[in-house]
Amino acid sequence: MTENPTILVVDDDQELRAGLRAMLGRRGYRTLEADDGAEARQLIDRHRPDLVILDMMMPRWGGLAVLEHFHGKIGAPPFIMISANGAPRHRGYAEELGVVDYIAKPFSMDRLLEGVAKVVGEPGAATVQEEEEKSIRCRCPACGARIKAPVLLLGQTRNCPGCKLPFVIAIQPPEDEGPKLVMEDGW
Repeated sequence: MTENPTILVVDDDQELRAGLRAMLGRRGYRTLEADDGAEARQLIDRHRPDLVILDMMMPRWGGLAVLEHFHGKIGAPPFIMISANGAPRHRGYAEELGVVDYIAKPFSMDRLLEGVAKVVGEPGAATVQEEEEKSIRCRCPACGARIKAPVLLLGQTRNCPGCKLPFVIAIQPPEDEGPKLVMEDGW
């Protein structure tokens, strides 16, 4: 049996964090909380959450600084950005840094849950086969390392865990297995 997904909620508004924690907890998700980006970075490194719901504007380290820090890192969790700032350039930059969803405040809980479910699914609902279908295997063109990546990262540039060089996550054609001996019945 797999554990329910863990979601890190990062916002400097304590009441919003408490509301999200209660709503996500009622649906079976496990939650962690941080009130700024600096604390979020530590929790991400320590607990490896399945998803981070991240406010854009916070003291110390804002959401964009967190995205910049984790951009291109293998093993970085997916991020949903929530923000009262609906400026297209902020949204565009967040998407460039890899957010899987951008939700403007104020937002409905249904809208947020829809985004969460698209990324991590419903608690306890995914099977191992479904998880495999959500990922692809690709190869670093520089060093040949085989890499398993979430389908959500298709087309994005990440650093290879082996050679550390950037590469674009793409579906690879099947590798040739070489010649096979085929025996027919009666031989």
